[in-house]
Amino acid sequence: MKKFIFLAGLAIGFVVGSRAGRGPYESLERTARQVADDPEVQRRAGQAKDTAARVAQDTASTVKEKAPEVASTVQDKVSDAADSAKERLSSGDQDDAAVSSADSAGTAAAGGDAEVGEDKPLSS
Repeated sequence: MKKFIFLAGLAIGFVVGSRAGRGPYESLERTARQVADDPEVQRRAGQAKDTAARVAQDTASTVKEKAPEVASTVQDKVSDAADSAKERLSSGDQDDAAVSSADSAGTAAAGGDAEVGEDKPLSS
């Protein structure tokens, strides 16, 4: 695939940058049409299209199956964190609960890369 992209870029660059006139452009266009009309190229393009459609359909069905489970897990974790914060607030430990909630929100916003209980920020 990388080779095809390179050759296509090379051909486009040749056409755009060519000062030799219309002849090389027409020759390149003729060759491109021959390649595109080749039955083997068309067969392979059809296979690639079918494979891409099948993979997309499989991926969509997997996501559809897993989404409710993931959503339920997230909802449970958020609910547990909210209950924990409420308990801390009701016990009079308001400052600790606020700091803990802020730390949890920061970890979630950062993509969850931090280890549990890790105090120092991630370096870049």
